[in-house]
Amino acid sequence: MLIVLPLVAFAILFLLLLAGSEDDETQTFVGSFLRAAVVWGAVVTVSSELLSLIDGLTQLGVGLAWLVVIAAAGVYGLRQGQLSRGWERLRSFRPQWSAAERILVGAMAGFAGVLLVIAWISPPNNVDSLLYHMSRVVHWAQDHSLRHYATARDHQLLKPIWAETAILHLRLLWGSDRPVNLVQWFSMVGSIVGIVGLAARLGAGRAGRFLAAAFVLTIPMGILQSTSTQNDFVVAFWAVTAAYLVVRSTGSSPTTLDRVCLALTLGIGFLTKGTYYVYAPLFVVWYFLARWRQSGFRRMALEGLWMAALALALNVGFWARNVETFGGPYGTSDWLQRNLWIRFESSALPATSDMALAPEGSAHAAAGLALLDDSSPETSNSGSTEAIGSSGPLDILVDFLGRVLRTAAFNLVTPISRWNELVLSILARLPRVFNERYLDQWRNVAWNHEDTAPNPVHFALLLAAAVLTLLPRKSQPAGTARLYTLAVLGTYALIPVVIGHGPGIWGMRYQLPFFVLGGAIVGRLDSWPRLRQGTPIVAAALIVLSIPWLLLNNTRPLVGMTPWPTRIDSILTTSSAEILFASNHRLRASYAEGAALVRANGCTQVGLRIDSDDLEYTFWWLLESPQSGIHIETIYTTERLRPLIDSQFHPCAILCTICGDRQRLHGLPLAAGLDRLDVFLGPGFVPDPDG
Repeated sequence: MLIVLPLVAFAILFLLLLAGSEDDETQTFVGSFLRAAVVWGAVVTVSSELLSLIDGLTQLGVGLAWLVVIAAAGVYGLRQGQLSRGWERLRSFRPQWSAAERILVGAMAGFAGVLLVIAWISPPNNVDSLLYHMSRVVHWAQDHSLRHYATARDHQLLKPIWAETAILHLRLLWGSDRPVNLVQWFSMVGSIVGIVGLAARLGAGRAGRFLAAAFVLTIPMGILQSTSTQNDFVVAFWAVTAAYLVVRSTGSSPTTLDRVCLALTLGIGFLTKGTYYVYAPLFVVWYFLARWRQSGFRRMALEGLWMAALALALNVGFWARNVETFGGPYGTSDWLQRNLWIRFESSALPATSDMALAPEGSAHAAAGLALLDDSSPETSNSGSTEAIGSSGPLDILVDFLGRVLRTAAFNLVTPISRWNELVLSILARLPRVFNERYLDQWRNVAWNHEDTAPNPVHFALLLAAAVLTLLPRKSQPAGTARLYTLAVLGTYALIPVVIGHGPGIWGMRYQLPFFVLGGAIVGRLDSWPRLRQGTPIVAAALIVLSIPWLLLNNTRPLVGMTPWPTRIDSILTTSSAEILFASNHRLRASYAEGAALVRANGCTQVGLRIDSDDLEYTFWWLLESPQSGIHIETIYTTERLRPLIDSQFHPCAILCTICGDRQRLHGLPLAAGLDRLDVFLGPGFVPDPDG
């Protein structure tokens, strides 16, 4: 079972760091856990890039890389006695919990355990996962390299890659996609650990730490994402790790290890997703202002330079490939302008091709479902207006506040239709902020889908905790807690400004790191004597209230209730293929028949001619490629990516979703014209598509 190698490596790193920690019991455990995760994450990146250079991203190559880490860390730990000291310290970590606390811990462990089962059983079926998250993973596994390749969807190349490289390691070591959802699940667990430590550093007591853990565990968006190959929980984990290291450094000068870990955390975060540029900057500014005060400007500046160099070093390989292909580290300048920088443009709900019906007579589509099935949420931008700076200061301020309100108002959607109707009627009375296009999006929010799930209870609780923290209190100064709260609230204000479709329906998932970071603020509620006794009750209530999201995941439900609120029946009784196609069930029969035709003819070289919005990974999954020996390549791509087409690749089968009435393609005759899929089979491939 090679998949245990990364886990063994993490355990050894954790014990080594645990042995050397001088913090109190909670901080010793949390700090060692987070630092070990940072080193582990850096190993994923460095080993992937080095192995990629020699086409060594194989099961053997990755396995050997982790064996080297285990051997090096293990030998060092044994010689220095660190492993034994770390193990003894871990054994001595025996928290004295009350009976009620044991019940709460058991409930949270059971909750997380159920999510683990869902993550293990379900194949990846999120739309973005099928479009590019998993598609890039299997391309890399097939090519044994991270190098760019021809694809119909350039997101597979230009998007940051850390989460997918971690998935690649697990997939290669296991031999299939069974463990790929675990990267998000482990990120959830790591985020809980980090938030407990952060809450303690901000002044939360025991009850508050339990509340902070329950808060993070039960975030609706987090529950749904923790069982998928999305990457927002991964971003949240690296945001929490950075925040923890920054807060820890404010009280005293950070150790060299902490500085290195912070630099690596930032590098990994930037390599995970563009939204990390929303969640990291304010904490980075806080850190260097504190270091300026502690050591002076010159030392702070020098420290910043080498930390930046270390963070950037982790991104060099990814950036270099993008510069070579697209001309910039994150794609073309047009793409960046549309998606990343400050633009005053509206987000529109994209057209969908497979809208599930709301219950008959429902006045609110959030009681039904309207989500993308064969197009990406990433394409939700539309119609730019003015760039920032073209209006007066008052206009900019009004627009900014409107964007924040629109971003926040999506969190008012609940599973209760009558409540939704009431909120909608109130929003409709404010047309200058919530215009008709926004209200249409609001109606289409699905409360139990990982792309749009709101977090109403958590939003209200977090705002209340933030207000209480910011209130002046003579009896209990909370300078660090207030700075932390302002930093977290500041990240939320950046979402609708920096990210093009942040204020739109598809920006909902970008809010997950904000809610996770907010768990530490909520944990401080027990610092108020009148609230202290109620915090365990609130924690228990959060778990109970979150059960619908646990059971009724729209595309991976434990309890099936079709056609709404779930798209399929229970994953415990539904076939893997049905789970895979939950986002567009109409494709399953024809895609499966096309894959069966290819396999029946013994063809092992398969070409794809598909549109950028087609669910590419479904073909890989149905053909069990690359582990089955079937080689898949895209033979129809954009002009920019045309040089990446493998001229030596001569497929004996072509799966085509955009061929119309063609009877022959590249010299191959049409073998089957299926619903939304044509299958061309035979020898004699020619480069000319009209051959």
